[in-house]
Amino acid sequence: MAPNLRLSGLDEPPTPDVLRTQGQNADAAQESTKAFPTRQRLRLGQAARGGRLQHYLEHPRLAVGLAFIAALLSAPSLFIGFHLDDYVHRYMLSELPGGAALRAAYGSPFGVANGQPATIHWQIEQGYAPFWTDPHLLLSLWRPISELTHKLDSLLWPNSALLMHAQSLLWFSLLVALVTLLYREVLGTTAVAGLAALFYAVDHTHGFAVGWIANRNALVASTFAVATLLCYHRTQRLGTRSAALLAPVLFLLSLLASEASCAVLAYVIGHALGFGAANLRKRLGTVLPLLLVFVAWRCAYSTLGYGARGSGLYIDPMQEPLRFAGAAMTRLPVLLLGALALPPAESVVFVPPALSQLIVFVAYLVAGAFVALVVRLSQERRSSRMWALGLFGSLLATCTTHPNNRLLFMADLGGMALLAQLSVGLIEDASWLPRARVPRAASRTFILLCCSLHLLLSPLLLPLTATSVAITSNVEREILAVDKSLDEQASEVVFVSSPDYFNVKLLPMLRALAGRPKLDRVRALSFGPVPLRILRQDPCTLLVDYVGGIMPTPLTELYRSSRRPMQRGTRIALHGLSIEVLDLTPDGRTARARFSFDQNLDDAEVRWFTWKGRGYVPFHPPAPGQSVELAAPQVSFEL
Repeated sequence: MAPNLRLSGLDEPPTPDVLRTQGQNADAAQESTKAFPTRQRLRLGQAARGGRLQHYLEHPRLAVGLAFIAALLSAPSLFIGFHLDDYVHRYMLSELPGGAALRAAYGSPFGVANGQPATIHWQIEQGYAPFWTDPHLLLSLWRPISELTHKLDSLLWPNSALLMHAQSLLWFSLLVALVTLLYREVLGTTAVAGLAALFYAVDHTHGFAVGWIANRNALVASTFAVATLLCYHRTQRLGTRSAALLAPVLFLLSLLASEASCAVLAYVIGHALGFGAANLRKRLGTVLPLLLVFVAWRCAYSTLGYGARGSGLYIDPMQEPLRFAGAAMTRLPVLLLGALALPPAESVVFVPPALSQLIVFVAYLVAGAFVALVVRLSQERRSSRMWALGLFGSLLATCTTHPNNRLLFMADLGGMALLAQLSVGLIEDASWLPRARVPRAASRTFILLCCSLHLLLSPLLLPLTATSVAITSNVEREILAVDKSLDEQASEVVFVSSPDYFNVKLLPMLRALAGRPKLDRVRALSFGPVPLRILRQDPCTLLVDYVGGIMPTPLTELYRSSRRPMQRGTRIALHGLSIEVLDLTPDGRTARARFSFDQNLDDAEVRWFTWKGRGYVPFHPPAPGQSVELAAPQVSFEL
């Protein structure tokens, strides 16, 4: 096996014929060496004398070691409790009154609405959706395998956040172990395979999904997806019948855990083109079983009523190809920047517009430098073509929504392999590096910066990102403060303004989980960074002016796309309340609405709140004929 222990790794996996004899295996390794010349068995860990780092990267038990390291770095997440959608999942999967009804209205725990006007109206009545929700909103994702893991939590330890986090850590550890095995299968038992696995194990971009219980689907789907690739590779390398039968099954399980695992097809196609038979038809024929699984899954997905329609946060490439292409032009390089360096991809959404444009500009520079290096690398190493096609295919698949580092699990599989190959090529002074002085210096600097970030900074950031969901704890804290202020007389709560609607809909769920009586109604007049002017027309009626219109930012378009605005004169009839849209902004968003209550606004049973500063404060409706202005609520994240 000595030829397999080169620093650079195999250019292609040995075929069954090559493995027949030791002599043939040696010949294949010699040919691979010609394709990627290695000047010497370089020592990555010169500071440790004797190449200790290289020894560790080639250790037979590297998969176990990296799985342990990944879990250890993410272990602080065990103690951060429940956050955001964790409460939603707990409520929907419980036996509490209303939980099953909300689960049916969502279509799945991973969604917002099932596309049926009657159930969407019910959600508005119950306070689970704002009054401007698109009556045909469909945002429901079919993830029964991931849902099963949450049902296990609900059955065995429904109130233990620690044990739920522990299950997520187990999935992450298994994922890292399988990734390590895959790298070694494709690249050989080499330092480059070990380095790629190390990059993946300590990558800080994985932390948020590991630490957020509700985002476990990313771990589960990626685990089955990597197992699929491992079986596919073994099928092509060894012709193993059991692996050939198992690969489509694992692929189906990955799709049933999350639709994001469709990125497997990009890696498989890259593998077929890079390592398959000389006949292109035979190469693509090996992909056919997995492609058939994907088509069958997609047909079932649509037939069962799952998908996304009517929300501004998601773009269906099949329905809006031009809009998707335009969004991908910005989102793809930003996602690649998040995978390779800093800042995180989601920062482009939360920072001011000028800074967002600067991030996009930097993302294009980084993407250009990376692509240029990968093109040169792939001219000599066929394995890099597989990783590159998988990386960019995965990134493209995630462009259906706004950029976020937690979407990068499948993209990182190819990204970390390429980064490892680039890093080792730099050490070896590989022939694919630019020869001209300036491009060569720029390439060396770029690779060194990316490698240093993932080896030195990522291990420090991973514990932080694994606990970063805890910065939303003020959401629960402020809603709990509202709940504690309600006495037995209170039956209806009205939020005049709120930073996000999630805060509003969380109130009835938290009350149910705490065993408190159900409120008759929960209403919200506005949410998001919108200044308000409120005029009280009479004892029972409010006129609300939304300065600049509702849904001022893309993130506020979860419940309705700005491309499907409400019409002037639209009426929403709710129990005890009638809402009428009176005026629109030039681009069609609601600018004024009338809220006509059946009871006096000063009724003691109604509690009014508005967001001020960093939390909710009681709100007192103005006297009839009087008005009041409210500043735009701002999201506040703090521990």
